[in-house]
Parts: sequence; C-alpha cells; structure tokens
Amino acid sequence: MKNKIIIRTPKDFSDNEKDKITIRCLEIANKANFPTYYQDMYDHLFENEFAELFFIIDESKEIQGFATCDNCIKKSYTYLHGIIIHPYIQGKGWGVKLLQEIIKKDKNDFLTVRTHNPRIYEMMGQVASNGLIFPNITFAEVPEEIWEIIYSHPDMKDADKDLIVRGAYPDEKIMQTVKDKSIKDVIFKKLEKNDAQVIIVCTNAAN
Repeated sequence: MKNKIIIRTPKDFSDNEKDKITIRCLEIANKANFPTYYQDMYDHLFENEFAELFFIIDESKEIQGFATCDNCIKKSYTYLHGIIIHPYIQGKGWGVKLLQEIIKKDKNDFLTVRTHNPRIYEMMGQVASNGLIFPNITFAEVPEEIWEIIYSHPDMKDADKDLIVRGAYPDEKIMQTVKDKSIKDVIFKKLEKNDAQVIIVCTNAAN
C-alpha cells in the first residue's frame, strides 16, 4: 500500500475521532514494543490542544505511524514528544520522513527530543545539518545556546551535564537495538531504565 503523511492538531478531531485514533495508536505502540495504556496515549496525543500531530496513513486511511510535537517558535526549536512506527513499515525510512516533514513545516533551527530509544538518535542524526547533534560520540562542549533551549522546556530542563534526565519515566523503558553500535555503547551507556536522553540537532531549516 502507498503511505503518506498528514499533519493535524487536536482541535481537528471530534471526541469520537480522538477515541478511535487513541485506540489505533495504542495498538501500534504495543506492536512496536512500547507498551502503554489508553489514558497515557490519549494525553500524549490530545492533552495539548496546540500540539502538532503527524500521522502516516495508508490508502485505506489507516494510521501506520505517528509523531507529536511542540513548535516553540520564540526559541526556534521543535520539541518531539514521541515517534512510533508500526513494525509493518519499520525499516523503510518512514521515521526519517516524519522528522523531515516536521522540520519542513516548522522551519525551526533545532529539533529536540527526550528519549530512551537509541533508534531516535540514529534518525535524528540523519536530519542534522552538517552532522551537528548533541550529545555526540566525541561529546564536544555543549554551547550555551543549546543549554538555553534545554532549560526552556519542562521535559528537558532537569538534564544533567550528560544531557540525561534522571527518573524521567515512571516505568522502566526497554532500550531498542540500533545499527550503529557506538550509539548504544557511547551515547546511551549511562542511562538507567527510567532515564531519558535529551537529543538536539541543528536543522538549519530556517535558512
């Protein structure tokens, strides 16, 4: 089937539609080995009425993947709350395509996320302008501009010197496998099962 990406906001949907979308996205999350529950998924998608919702849909309009974001215009960055792809279409580049659509829409200078998933780091690296990503393998000093972005968002502001938010999740997260072994062995090696790694890439999207 031919897939495409659509962009919506929570205000675009009726309560009945939100319920159906939540159930479908919950199904995708469980199949993709990111188990959660209905209310958590509903809040993730619809609690913030100004959130940006990016859906991968097939020809029958069935959701096959999704991402949710905050567009922080004043600081010129987008905060990615999460991205989950149905296993059926994983490995076909749809995660990177979602990130590219987010960058294209928001036209911000930076894309940020807080995650326990090394695969997200791998995807973020593919959309980084000139390979500019923090943290990185050599872990060059983090510029003050990056710290200002981190401190400006409630989900990132408690990051330590390694850009890790300790105890970020109430439940333990499974660390996914990743093609580039150094990502897991170097970048994610200091994470405990409830921690989250803050990742920031320069997108140069505004230029």
